[in-house]
Amino acid sequence: MGAIQVLLICVFTAMMGLGIIGPIIPIYAENLGATFVQIGLLSSVWSISRLIFTAPVGNLADRTSKKKIIAAGLGVYTVLSLLYAVAWDYTSLITVRFFHGLGSAMSMPIAMAYAAEISPEGREGKFMGNLNMAMFAGMGLGPLIGGYLTDYFTLSAPFYAMGAMAALSLLLTLRFLPDDKKHRGERRRDPPSFRKVLSIPVLRAVFIYRAVGALGRGSIWGFLSLYISGSVDIGGLGLPVSVAGLILSVGQLSSAILQSPTGTLADKYDKRHLTFLGGLVGAVGLLMFPFSNTAWEIMLARLVFAVGSAIGMPALSAIAAIEGRELGVGTTMSVLQSAMSLGMIVGPLLSGFLVDIYGLKPIFFVSFIITLFGTASFWRLSRSYSPGSAIDTGERNKN
Repeated sequence: MGAIQVLLICVFTAMMGLGIIGPIIPIYAENLGATFVQIGLLSSVWSISRLIFTAPVGNLADRTSKKKIIAAGLGVYTVLSLLYAVAWDYTSLITVRFFHGLGSAMSMPIAMAYAAEISPEGREGKFMGNLNMAMFAGMGLGPLIGGYLTDYFTLSAPFYAMGAMAALSLLLTLRFLPDDKKHRGERRRDPPSFRKVLSIPVLRAVFIYRAVGALGRGSIWGFLSLYISGSVDIGGLGLPVSVAGLILSVGQLSSAILQSPTGTLADKYDKRHLTFLGGLVGAVGLLMFPFSNTAWEIMLARLVFAVGSAIGMPALSAIAAIEGRELGVGTTMSVLQSAMSLGMIVGPLLSGFLVDIYGLKPIFFVSFIITLFGTASFWRLSRSYSPGSAIDTGERNKN
């Protein structure tokens, strides 16, 4: 079994465990007495932790062993899964959530860097598309399982399931994932600083696009399950939690199925155009949510958003992989993940304030406008992009 196959299995297993608690966290927090702002803060504090730790961990991964850092992150996931289940109040829950962000910073961004480093030249889109497929598929199956575990067992059951998935992924990583010493030996430059990565226009465009996309995604993961399953009194549809899990799962799985073919498209066609198109389609999906009042309408909006993500993400990841290969792929991919963390900090907090004042539906209008702005910013900042431009910029700076 090759390194990429092992990595895909590990990522799929870990992300399925993470996805299991996706539709549960807002409801779990509400049962502990959390307000809407506090529910938004739960998502934000996870992302704050990722923002703090992702870039330093990525730089460390470029200097040491990506395999060991991925394994350490999965170990953190395993332990924290049990702590979620025994949280006794909001303070204990948000503390666990913060350290969960550390585990995430040590695993998923470094897995992306590992995949980018071993991807053959000219096939970056395919490799990153396959990795995204494993991530989305795991996150897609997770909410479906989590919803049914909650409906038929208890609210704590999904956390134990997440722990089991993380432990399995850890064992697979330790046993089967090759170390990356060979690739570290081939590296020609010291890992760059965060500032140096963002000094390159196309990577700055990627950063903005990823941050804005995460802001829109934050409104979905933070409040869509509450919109579907929350009471009518707070603007929800009052549907079962299992329905929320099903809708989230179908959206994620649809995006997962499309990741590999759209990754191949990214290798054949203009990555910049595909990224821009994905942003526009995703924005349309966000705009559809507040006009959706039935499970089927919500499902359609989620599918449109998923298609946008499937079109844009492999192309965006391929751009980062190509430009990061010479700069230091661990640091470059970590900067990309930091952008996601930034969006996930602002998105749920902004959504929480909006929900407290105006109700659930306005958060989708705001996310739509911000997504359009981010997509337009990407198009403008990347207008002079050509593959390898980061290398050229680095050489000019060096000289």
